[in-house]
Amino acid sequence: MGLAGFGTLAARTTWLQMVRGPELAAQAQAERTVTWVNRAPRGDILGRDGTILASSAVSYDIGVNQVKIAQYERWEERTDPDTGQTVSELVGHGAAAAAEQIAEILELDAQELGAMMVGESTYAIIAEAVAPDTWRRINALAIPGVEPDQRTRRTYPAGSVAGNVLGYTQEDEGRVLVGTAGLELTQNDALTGTNGKGSVEVGKLGAIIPTGRQEEVPATAGTAVRTTINPDLQAIAQDAIDEVVQAQGADWGCVVVMEPATGKLLVLADSGAVNPSDPGATPEESRNARSVQAIFEPGSVGKVITFAAALEEGTMDPQDTWTVPYTWTAANGQTFRDSHYHDTQTLTSAGVLAESSNVGTVQIGEQLDDQVRYDYLRRFGYGQVTGIEMPAESAGILSASSDWDDRTRYTTMFGQGIAGTALQAVQVLATVANKGVRVAPRVVDAWIDAEGNEIMQDTPQGERVISEATAQTLTDMLIGVTQEGGTAEAASIDGYLVAGKTGTTEILTEDGTVASFVGFTPARDPAIAVAVIVYRPDGTYGGTVSAPVFRKVALAAMHTLGIAPDPSVIAAQAAAEADAVVAAGQGESAGEEG
Repeated sequence: MGLAGFGTLAARTTWLQMVRGPELAAQAQAERTVTWVNRAPRGDILGRDGTILASSAVSYDIGVNQVKIAQYERWEERTDPDTGQTVSELVGHGAAAAAEQIAEILELDAQELGAMMVGESTYAIIAEAVAPDTWRRINALAIPGVEPDQRTRRTYPAGSVAGNVLGYTQEDEGRVLVGTAGLELTQNDALTGTNGKGSVEVGKLGAIIPTGRQEEVPATAGTAVRTTINPDLQAIAQDAIDEVVQAQGADWGCVVVMEPATGKLLVLADSGAVNPSDPGATPEESRNARSVQAIFEPGSVGKVITFAAALEEGTMDPQDTWTVPYTWTAANGQTFRDSHYHDTQTLTSAGVLAESSNVGTVQIGEQLDDQVRYDYLRRFGYGQVTGIEMPAESAGILSASSDWDDRTRYTTMFGQGIAGTALQAVQVLATVANKGVRVAPRVVDAWIDAEGNEIMQDTPQGERVISEATAQTLTDMLIGVTQEGGTAEAASIDGYLVAGKTGTTEILTEDGTVASFVGFTPARDPAIAVAVIVYRPDGTYGGTVSAPVFRKVALAAMHTLGIAPDPSVIAAQAAAEADAVVAAGQGESAGEEG
């Protein structure tokens, strides 16, 4: 080779070393580098007491490259008895040799596992949801072609408890869990963590090169969400509403329990609650929270707003008297009647509310201007979303007063011609219980990041709807609803004063009624407001269908919250029962004498 040839070779060598060298080295390193994703656990969802309602666990799906497995050789070292030297001996090869080792760890049959490893696939799954410790034992075997797929799986330890609140998830194309309903959806950004990554250099047979480059970036778990839900009380409420829905042959029902002063929801229960671990087992229309999405005419529960407005505007006093016939015709020709036939009565305003008289209510309501009543309906929360941290909340239906026709201007006085949710219904009574201040409901209490730092949810700013004096007067009137002679005696609780209102309204779009009871207790120092809604029960009235559910749930709440019975209420209730026994005895005596 001449000087020119040597010069060309030298130049070529220099070019390869100085220019292409780093590029080729990087390419070679990339070809022998195995990378993976460290999946971030999704944040937990907790009950108000820290009970885990939703959690995540990292596991592995284990696959094999069947082509590589076929080339696997298993060598073992032994001591040669003749020479005393350590030598390597081939003891097995291919899928059978790999399966023999892995099957023991997975507690599977080696022959069946080996059959799964034979073929031409570059990734055939041989085990799913394997625990990290188990995968580490398999990985330590260093069998080329055995490849993990790290995944994050969602678990719901409480089953269907609060299932319609929690929602559920699904994996996106990148194997990341994404919320598709409930809090899993609305809190998805917070719950989603940040994935890490890792990489190692491996030799031709797949073994890790000890001196090779290795990288490990750990994942950061998502933020935990602590709810306001009391899991034990939620479970009781779900059982209670399921029981009445089944007994009444109803379409569905729901229970909402709210702290009037804070807006925190202790219970947001729907009948037939979905189990988030298996949402497909529940009909699609029952997987979401009807308590915040389904709307209905509130019926007589809406009378509370009419009475609140009349008291606040000074057009009515609890002791005012009204002549209440069974039917009554307004000046515009619209006729209204009460739910039960009765002779013409003289009732006080308090009596009209206790007996839930439509006729008495429209006489009281027509003293108010339509726009004034519309404004009170809005201020109590109808026609607008509450802002709860749940998806697809309905604002209900509340048309402008200028759009009310001759009949609607009256029906809105007793809860027809408008529509709202169970959440809006409980908000009305919670406003009265909270001395006239409406506090928006919420179901998220705090966010807790991966380092344990806690960010509390702000208490919503309350809005005064009626004066404290009006709220107190209305409370006294609502207590009468649950006393003897009222429409909701079945809602009364031994040792506790209950204030509330029944509701029964016909469904305009189909046969049937909506039976409801909304109330609060202890009436003089309210701790909870409760709404019970039953849609299309066999029974008709809220006082007989929904009030007993209220009593069961409210009593459980008193025990859960540690609120003892009031001795003065116990004494008053005992005296009332004694008077009733005496009156009944006198009636029987009179009957015998007659």
